[in-house]
Amino acid sequence: MAYSPFSSYLCGCHYFVNHQKRYLPQVQLDAHSTILSNTSRTTLKQTFSNSTSSDIKQCTYMFPLYDGVSVVAFTCRIGSRLLRGVVKERAQAKATFDAAVSRGESAGLLEQLPEASDVFSTHLGNVPANGKVHVKITYVGELKHDAQDDGIRFTIPTRIAPRYGEVSSSQAREGSSVHEQGGISITVDASVAEGSFIKGIQSPTHPIAVTMGNTSTSGHADPAMHQASATLSLGSTVLDNDFVLIVLTKETGMPKALLERHPTLPNQRALMLTLVPKFSLPRINPEIVLVADRSGSMEPNMSTLIRALKVFLKSLPVGVKFNVCSFGSRHTFLWPKSQAYSRDSMNEALAHVETFSANYGGTEISSALTATIENRYMDIPCEVMLLTDGAIRNQGALFTDLNDKVQKSQSGLRIFALGIGDQVSHALVEGVARAGNGFAQIVNNNEKLDAKVIRMLKGGLFPHTTDYNLEVKYENTDEDFEIVDKVTDMLEVLLSDDKAGGENKENKPVSFFNETSGQDGQEKPPSAENDTTDPFAHLPTISAPKILQTPQNIPPLFPFSRTSVYLLFSEDATLKTPKSVTLRAKSEHGPLELEVPVEVLDAPGKTIHQLAARKAILELEEGRGWIYEARDSKDTETLVKHRYPSRFDEMVQREAVRIGVRYQVGGKWCSFVAIDDEEKDKDVNSTTAKYLSVSDDGDADMRFESLGSGNHVSYCPNIDVRSERVVRAALQPSNRTGGPSSRKNKNRSGFSASVATTAFTPTAPFLPGTASGFSPTSPAWPPPMAGFAATSPAYSATGSKVSPPSPAYSPNLSDFSASSPAPSPLASEDVIAEISSSRSSSIPKTANEKVHAVIALQDFEGWWERSERLLKILGMDVEGGAQTKEWITMLVVRWLEVKMVAEADVWELVVEKAKAWLEGQVMGEGEMEKLEREVMAYVR
Repeated sequence: MAYSPFSSYLCGCHYFVNHQKRYLPQVQLDAHSTILSNTSRTTLKQTFSNSTSSDIKQCTYMFPLYDGVSVVAFTCRIGSRLLRGVVKERAQAKATFDAAVSRGESAGLLEQLPEASDVFSTHLGNVPANGKVHVKITYVGELKHDAQDDGIRFTIPTRIAPRYGEVSSSQAREGSSVHEQGGISITVDASVAEGSFIKGIQSPTHPIAVTMGNTSTSGHADPAMHQASATLSLGSTVLDNDFVLIVLTKETGMPKALLERHPTLPNQRALMLTLVPKFSLPRINPEIVLVADRSGSMEPNMSTLIRALKVFLKSLPVGVKFNVCSFGSRHTFLWPKSQAYSRDSMNEALAHVETFSANYGGTEISSALTATIENRYMDIPCEVMLLTDGAIRNQGALFTDLNDKVQKSQSGLRIFALGIGDQVSHALVEGVARAGNGFAQIVNNNEKLDAKVIRMLKGGLFPHTTDYNLEVKYENTDEDFEIVDKVTDMLEVLLSDDKAGGENKENKPVSFFNETSGQDGQEKPPSAENDTTDPFAHLPTISAPKILQTPQNIPPLFPFSRTSVYLLFSEDATLKTPKSVTLRAKSEHGPLELEVPVEVLDAPGKTIHQLAARKAILELEEGRGWIYEARDSKDTETLVKHRYPSRFDEMVQREAVRIGVRYQVGGKWCSFVAIDDEEKDKDVNSTTAKYLSVSDDGDADMRFESLGSGNHVSYCPNIDVRSERVVRAALQPSNRTGGPSSRKNKNRSGFSASVATTAFTPTAPFLPGTASGFSPTSPAWPPPMAGFAATSPAYSATGSKVSPPSPAYSPNLSDFSASSPAPSPLASEDVIAEISSSRSSSIPKTANEKVHAVIALQDFEGWWERSERLLKILGMDVEGGAQTKEWITMLVVRWLEVKMVAEADVWELVVEKAKAWLEGQVMGEGEMEKLEREVMAYVR
């Protein structure tokens, strides 16, 4: 297939006039998110205007969501009509929508696009002339741990990434103009549980106003160290890229097990186990294959990719085999088979990477991954590192194929995925990692790529752990024994034959002459109006497990990657209260085990239930989940999928629908159908209505407060934050509204048409109740965004301060003017001049540039030798007698460890190689200590 040139799906409301797509102008966007521990709840409100003089019969509203979030409420007001969504099976929801439209009633239909789990659309009817459409969506999500900043990463996507592949005419994309009016207001409130506190909030993508000690809803309450708030207010309704926020916290990776009771479903409970593991095992020597995207869209990111891959190749340990695969519309390998890591193979790979350009056409990921897996060595583990900036259609087929290949490898294969830039599909990257038993990372524009590439390498060198299982211990009311449930033992389920009444029921005689039969011998179908046929009635019934675990097969744990596992206790499960959960696994170095006490939340809630339901549905959509491993309790040797191979796909779909309707969570096979509020009670069947609880304003009763401890963290005055005011930019009054206009932020922010920015580094006392902006310490400022002027006069804020996008990720302001074009995404990190001898030999200035330059000078074996360039980079004037490789190598190691602590993710493996070389020089312990003392005189 040819490379798809389409730029993006545009988010918003569109309609067709003479087969031409037109967009309703968006006049306001308001998002309010609450982050609690590692979960989030977001209410997104968007207002669109029909400024034409004609009614619009039907329009379609499209919007992106981060992969894996659960849409739990949808309301839409068209003029005076309020439409509220409830979840039904996809076909039934469509039938309800069509029936309402045919009766002339207001209706809406919200669906997930079949080929992408991170794109939703809804159809709305009869938008009046000169009227407005108010759309309100509530979704909950599980947040990722950002190992680079040791914080929680929160994302609001703003554009729907382009999909490479066939595009149906009904979904054809075009560059229609969307008028920018009104503005954007995003507020994020963050809270952490007892025993932790928030150290700061920063955004690598946008300038934000940060308030420490309070949230936007806490009013005049006393400041508390476990709370903070961030706001973004812009005069345009279009964000240039995804909004990313990182909450820096203490001890958020601590293991926690939370038990939640459902407010309306009898005896229904859900448990969430979440942790960022901390354990060490000896590294392995696997086969490592870099699968690098060289499609046309990678052109702006290619120089940064080259730079990161060079650090990757320099960091490989001796003993591994490695290869490089380039892909686009085609794919090629550096070598026919992976080679042992040696001086010659490293140099050949470095020279090969230096030639990279974005000249491989489109984005065919599947064929490249298939060839990589088929070409691997079968006697050692294989670690595949996928780096891509794209997206594809028919992701389900790719996930199913990877599921099969990983399962057949018998724990010998892992796939890691790194998404690059703002256009990458989160659903693709996360889905590949889930199917491949690896982990996924996303690098947005202005974020460092090299550290995350090295983190993938560290994951690939981590030993394979297998046979994960959970055990639940219950509170003991009988002193004689303790009740323990092993969750994997719950997969023996009851099956019934697909004949009504069972196998022993005698069939009634069939008349040879039936007047209701048609000419083809089939009974005449009922009218569409009265057709209530269950689409799954022909399938054999299967009982759900008493405890449903998701993910069913717990993926391998990595020391720097958050893992969450959910348990859904059915009404048939024991009513005893869980006391603890024990996680066990195996490795070649011995068993692994962790027991976590269960905290029972005080108030009933739906949040953990809906997060668990979404994860269970997502597994089923991607070809995994409990039903794939279920066995008939009467025939435990036979898997259900093998007993009913012709109907198993439908059984999977039915199970996803059951979970979606029960917990009111949308997905591939479940949709929200929105009808007039007064018609809701008439149309929603009793089963669906039974599980729905919506407040007057359309919000689901999420009870997010139940996720945290009821006790507040006491204020600790010993936290230091050094304040260094650096005014860098101001908002252009002509393109911006005032500061945050939401009444929630009134009297809390002092900026309006202009903004003062403050960068902070940790040393001066923190004052509770004051606003503090947090960002890395580099003075650099990112390129101007639309609506920013680099030279505008600054305004000194009196309340909240603005934290610029993380300066460590951005170019210096002096390189730009208000009229200069912004740089290509990620191109600001193009500092590879010092790496290649064919380029300029100027001395690097920033810490990141210096680290890359020093790594480039390291020998394959791990040592450095004295050179004028090396000493200039280190900024040292070393006495002439220091000539040995051992002395210079120790000097560089200590310089990195002392002076370049912030870049540890980049140099960590390089330093390990250097230390291994030093130890191999048969130096006694006294000699090593003496050498270290000598070099420290220069490092200090």
